Formats: sequence, C-alpha cells, structure tokens
Amino acid sequence: MKHNRTNRSRWVSERQALTAVARGEAPADRYIADGTLLNVYTGECYPANVAIKGERIAYVGGRSDMVGPRTEVISARGRVLCPGYVEPHSHPWNLLTPASLARHVLPLGTTSIFADNLPVYELAGPRGFEAAVSALARLPLRFYWMARVHTQSRSEGEARRFPIGALARLLDNPRVVAVGEITRWPEALEGDPGLLARLALAATRRKRIEGHTAGASAEKLMGLAAAGLASCHEPITAREALDRARAGIAVMLRQSSLRPDLKALFGALKEAPGLVARLMLTMDGSSPAFVAEHGFVDHLVRLALDEGVPPVDAYRMVTLNPATYYGLDHEIGGIAPGRFADILFLPDLAEPRPERVLARGRLVAAGGTLVAKVPEPAWQRIFSSAAARFARGLRLSAEDFRVATPERVPVLRLVSAVITRLEERPPAEGDLLAALLDRQGRRICRGVVAGFARNLDGLATTVSTDFQILVLGRDPSAMAQAVNRLLAVKGGIVVVEGGRVVYELALPLGGIMAAAPLPALAARERELRGLLTARGYPHHDPLFTLLFLTADFLPEVRLTARGVWDVKRRKVLAPSRPRSRRGRGT
Repeated sequence: MKHNRTNRSRWVSERQALTAVARGEAPADRYIADGTLLNVYTGECYPANVAIKGERIAYVGGRSDMVGPRTEVISARGRVLCPGYVEPHSHPWNLLTPASLARHVLPLGTTSIFADNLPVYELAGPRGFEAAVSALARLPLRFYWMARVHTQSRSEGEARRFPIGALARLLDNPRVVAVGEITRWPEALEGDPGLLARLALAATRRKRIEGHTAGASAEKLMGLAAAGLASCHEPITAREALDRARAGIAVMLRQSSLRPDLKALFGALKEAPGLVARLMLTMDGSSPAFVAEHGFVDHLVRLALDEGVPPVDAYRMVTLNPATYYGLDHEIGGIAPGRFADILFLPDLAEPRPERVLARGRLVAAGGTLVAKVPEPAWQRIFSSAAARFARGLRLSAEDFRVATPERVPVLRLVSAVITRLEERPPAEGDLLAALLDRQGRRICRGVVAGFARNLDGLATTVSTDFQILVLGRDPSAMAQAVNRLLAVKGGIVVVEGGRVVYELALPLGGIMAAAPLPALAARERELRGLLTARGYPHHDPLFTLLFLTADFLPEVRLTARGVWDVKRRKVLAPSRPRSRRGRGT
C-alpha cells in the first residue's frame, strides 16, 4: 500500500511539472528547436519544437515560452525527429550481456527492447532475475521483459523451478509485460491445464501471451488464438504471416542471423494492405556478427524502405505498433506530451540510422558514438545460485564418451542449421559422438549427431537452450579435454584438436555471456564459424546449431536432460543415465 501511495505521489509531481512547462509557466530542461516532426499517430511530417522536462516530453508545437535561461537548446534544423526504435522480441543474452547490447544499439536508434528472461531466470532463479530487472532498469535503454513459464528443454523438476507463486510475483512487476514465448503450442492447443494456468497469470493481469507457433496450420492457429496466444514471430512466408493475422494474432516479421526472411514476408501486405497497422519488425536475438555487419532495428527499417513500404508505415512498425501492442503507447513509441523523450535525429526519412539519439530526455549518442554511461549489473552476484555453478573438482575422461554402440541408434541428422531428422541406424563414418551433461556431472545423455562437422575432434559448450554442457566430437579424449577446459574457464565454447585447444571463448557470466563489446564478440563468432566450416560444417549459423540441439520444440529429434527426445511423438528414444563411477575421471 505504501509503495502504491509513493508511486501515485511521484506521478502527480511529475505531471504537475510537465503541465507547468506545457503552459509556459516553468522552464524546460531541454528544448529541441526547428525540427521536422514525424508524427506516427497521424502520418504527418511538419515543423515542430519539442520541450523536455526530466525524462519526458512536456510540449510539442511552435511555442518557445518554456525556454528559460538554463534550458539547453538543441537545434534540429534540417533534421527529422523520429521516435526511438522499439525491438519487440529480443534475446539479449547471445554471448554478450544486455548492457553490452545496449551500448552497441543505442547509437543505432534503439531505445526500448522487449526481452526474453529465460537464461537469467533458469540460472539465477526468480530473485536473481528480479535483481537483474532492477539493475537494468537504470540504463538509458529501457528493457521490458517476457517471463517464461516453461523451459525450452524438458528436464526433471521443471514445475518446481517455475512455480505459480513466483511467476505471479514476476508478472506483478510493471517491467514484465508478457509471458512467453510459448514454444509448447501443441499443449496449449490441447488445453493442457498446467500450461493454461500459467498463461492465465498474464491474461488476468491484462498482459500479453507471446507465441511461438512454428509449424502450426491455419486451422490450428485458430485454436491457439482461442487459447490466448497474442502474437507470433515465427512466420517464414507471407502466407503464414497472413494466416496468423487472420486469426487475430499480432505478427512480428523477422530478419535474423538464423532466419533472414523479412523481404519475402512483406509480400503479405500485397494481399492485405490493412495488415500494416498490426505489423512489427524484429531481429529475434540475432548473433553479434549479424548485428555488427547489418545493424539492429535501423536495419529492419532500411529493408522495409527498400521493399517499397511507405516510410511512415515502416517507421510505425518499429515505434508505435509495438508500443500499442504491449499497451505502452502512453509511454513509448511516439513523440508527444507525457511520453518518454526517446527521440532520434534523422538526416531524412530515407536514412534510418540517426545522427543523434536522446533517451530518457538526455543525449546518449552522437555521430554513431555512445556518449552516455551504460553500467553493467553485478552479474557475479546475480549468478551466485547453485544452478549457475559447476561442480567443484569435476573432471571428465575419455571413458565418459567412449561407449559401446548397438546396431541401431537414434541419430540426429542436421538438415539445416537447426532442423534435424531422425535416422535409426548404426553409427557411420562422419557421425559425431554427442553428449549432454549437467553442470554437476551427475547425469549424461549420449547420442549421435550427423551433418555437423565430420572432422571435429572435440567441442564443449554451455551455449545451449538448457544451459548445461553440450559435447560433440569424433575423439573421446578430445571431447573430455574440451569439457575440462570449459569447466576451468567457467563456461563458453572450447574446441580441441590434436591434443591442444584451438579455439576458446570464455563466457564467465553464468557460462552464457561476457561483458565484452559486441564487435569483439562478433569477431570471435566469425572465427568459430570459419574453424567449424573448415572441419566440415555445411550450414550458415553454427552458433544457433549449438544453441538449439537441446531445444525440445524444434523438429525432429533433440538431446535433452531426459534423453534423446522425439519432438513430434513426445517420447524419449534413449534415456539419459547416471554417470558411472568408471567414467568419472579423476
């Protein structure tokens, strides 16, 4: 109750200050003069000035009587004033920290990100995630959150790790605006009561339910909309985008390092031009190398413009549309009184990369360079839970991976960077041994992978959707050496060849990320891609291959904590086992 009274009092004081500036009876902190306003509410462009008080806009118009002797006046002559870009579906843990991502994308114009919470929730627990939310809320780039209600890889104790009470507390946080993404859409379609009870946590709080409906037919989409799923970022054709829109599901069109589909997806507008009012654009957790090469949300706008989307519509897709979808258009997504002062200075509408960026009412970037401080949260303290730690003294030996193979085994055949097909056959030349090991070294799932990199001796990584230890290779000794080095550096990616480490990327923060600049991590990612390609990797995105080998919602077969998992039939083909004493090393 006291917290609510404090918030009400703060809101009243803030609005009193804003309205005083709007009346011309109090000075603005900053005044942007002589700009051309892109009004995403009306679709107009016209001359306007913008007065800012604190973090918010107080006035937009032609007057200047709120300019006082201490008001900072910023000239926008010859520039278009555009709202800060909004990324509606992000995974900001892809090798780098959310703060590292913010440092890179603020100069590119992104000022708000709606982000997945799964890694920090799984590794740090509800309290750790709340600490991360609180720390990141102080950054100039605003993070809003989607709260997962289930894992991406089935394991024992899942219900205990995602209890209703803890999830309800998270959904009460105003920074948490949705649950999802819901990758177990078949269970939602079937009316699974446990899953629906978790979705109800969002629905009863008027928050969104983010879908992941890859592979769902038009008829099944109707059932998923009935189950409450409000959006989907998974269409890979214009027809799939249209099918979702017809079911009332808001559509996020994706251009990512894994799925660069955006140009084809704009074809949906030719058949249904009214769809433009509901479309959003997303990078969907693209890899650092992809962002370093292309940009971020500014890249999406440029692609839209290149495909002939009218400029106002293109900019709405990355400003007002996502803000409206999440029910936050009174806060972000436009340049109008009462909104946060997230404002981009564009040379013209044909160039979406800004010359200057204001976020929370202050200059944060100029000329493509960050000028604001973006501090890192205390990640080591956040990741202090048992789930994030590795067993002390754990060492692997070749015996952990050298196993007798029966005549027929379930083989995971990669047919693309992330899609697999099940082959039940004897192991063959070019296949790799595979294992998934928990961080305490207690249980191991063994399998065989084909179509990855036939000449790979040993690779170990914690870059996986269950955040445990994934091991691949043709040489059990190299696999053990890679794991032991991975444990020494507290997670990341290690490749061993000929008895020596030939590649090492340490990710000491939870074993999933490093507080390094995005360009530096992009260079290491490109190095890994080149190394694996030279050893036979045939696809385009090895980082996502590693990440999704343990994801139990993608076709067709996966490595999971419970065993080799048949996704469609939802059954274990080869169960995980306790590690034998003989194979525990020294």
